[in-house]
Amino acid sequence: MSEIVPVVVAALVLSFIQINLRSAYPEYAALLAILFVVIILLRLLSPMRDMIRLFYQLGQGAGVSGGYFDVLLRTVAAAYITAFGSQICKDAGEESLAMVIEAAGKLVMIVIALPIIVGVVDALVNLLP
Repeated sequence: MSEIVPVVVAALVLSFIQINLRSAYPEYAALLAILFVVIILLRLLSPMRDMIRLFYQLGQGAGVSGGYFDVLLRTVAAAYITAFGSQICKDAGEESLAMVIEAAGKLVMIVIALPIIVGVVDALVNLLP
């Protein structure tokens, strides 16, 4: 809980700044939003690293291959990057670029998940007589 309160307060302050800035300098408003996200992500790197380490330890304890967690984390990262890029484009008024980013992100997530998809199909084929 203590991690989210400063983020929400900073986002609310930035929202009020953005309202005034967007009408006069829309290009600076988009840059300020990107800068805010980068600062927040950098601040959250340590908790994210701890969470990733915990998931790997849980997987090792359960006997699950680390490759599955790698695919899961890469897919989640691609989803967040896609959502971030798409939203920035939408904020800048570039709906068509946002749609391209979303389509490319979906394709990348499918490509990242291919090893799991192949593993499931192989398991199903081996179950059949």
